[in-house]
Amino acid sequence: MIEDILEQEALLIGSLMQNSERIDICDLTPEDFSSVEHRQYMECINECAAQQNLNPFAVKESFINETGVRDNLLLDYATRGLHVTEYQFKQYAERIKRESLKNKALSITSELIENLNTGKTDFIGAAISKLMNIDKSGAKYDHSFADVADVALASLERIYSGKSDSIKTGFKDIDNCIGGWHNSDLIIIPARPAMGKTAFMVNSFLKCDAKVGVISGEQGHEQIGVRSICIDGGISHQNFRRAQLSDDEHKRLEVASKEFSLANGRIYDKPAPTILDVEKIARQWVHKRGVQILFIDYAQRLDHENKKLSRLDKMSDIAMRLKELARTLNIPVIALAQVNRNCEQRPDKRPMMSDIADASAFEKEADIIFTLYRDEVYNEDTTDKGIIEANFEKNRHGSTGRVKLSWKGQTMQVGDFTGYEQSYESKDDYVAYQSDGFLPQ
Repeated sequence: MIEDILEQEALLIGSLMQNSERIDICDLTPEDFSSVEHRQYMECINECAAQQNLNPFAVKESFINETGVRDNLLLDYATRGLHVTEYQFKQYAERIKRESLKNKALSITSELIENLNTGKTDFIGAAISKLMNIDKSGAKYDHSFADVADVALASLERIYSGKSDSIKTGFKDIDNCIGGWHNSDLIIIPARPAMGKTAFMVNSFLKCDAKVGVISGEQGHEQIGVRSICIDGGISHQNFRRAQLSDDEHKRLEVASKEFSLANGRIYDKPAPTILDVEKIARQWVHKRGVQILFIDYAQRLDHENKKLSRLDKMSDIAMRLKELARTLNIPVIALAQVNRNCEQRPDKRPMMSDIADASAFEKEADIIFTLYRDEVYNEDTTDKGIIEANFEKNRHGSTGRVKLSWKGQTMQVGDFTGYEQSYESKDDYVAYQSDGFLPQ
């Protein structure tokens, strides 16, 4: 078996030297080859290809310059590679990749077993993460402008045909502004306590018509479930907890409970999960359960597996890895976030992006940041009772501004707001809203 794979590696290397255009259809890296010599040969092939000088003699010269070894098999490999067809080349490449993945998996599991036998358990999560990422090594990351243009036009065609990959937020005005929750985006939603962060999240995932995954580091699955069913049924959470539901509320509760059960979502409620926990469960959900969108309540409740890092370093790494998770799984990741008290010292208490606890990490990594604000929390005489504002502070894909949503405190329901004409000081402001979807800041 070993001789067989070495023979196929030799034929593939020889074919690459004789047919330089095949380097474009070969996703193998030097680490995929089973012998030290073959890894070195592949490194020299890549170097020559980068210099647009891929041929047997150039590769041999590169190898001699790198290693000082003149007695090598490169010219012999090149002669044998002349007879390799493109079909055979692809078959060899697939076989080499499969063997490489198998060997990497065996190495990871062997290391894990060795650590477990010595009583070390800290490596379990890291080993699982490595195993789940093994098959990502062959992903294509090099794209021509022509390929990208085709992808962009295909995306536009899906949008116009009503088959967009984006997931509805559940709120028409937010969808009008950002087009829904988009794959690979990291969305951060900060707010002070009592502003309705979790209620907003629940309302969104109940309405978004997608398979949802919820990471709840703050509330247990029972609390999330009760809140979700009460919101969906339009039932007072307080009346539910006091067992004072009317006959009509009982009926609505039963209907909402069945709908929630059929939604096929997932909840992970480990207290203060590590970012490694989040990565692991998210990958399992996406690959095994078909989860399409991830909600996290909330970002600062996530811990880091490396306890030696400072708080700033932990949150910086967490923010970066949340964005990487959105990209690699190709799903939207929506994370709630806490806001520090600085905003309450200002006359205008609407939080800004810089008010986010551990702000710099999330400001840098997020694609979209919008804060939530309810004026009635601070001002009893406000004319904006029953209104929750989504204030867009950052939007990599478009403009920023404000969206008003309705808020029903008794049932914690968030919905679309009507009556925009009465919300403006001038006709020009209303025309501006109609053009880009945002209220003026």
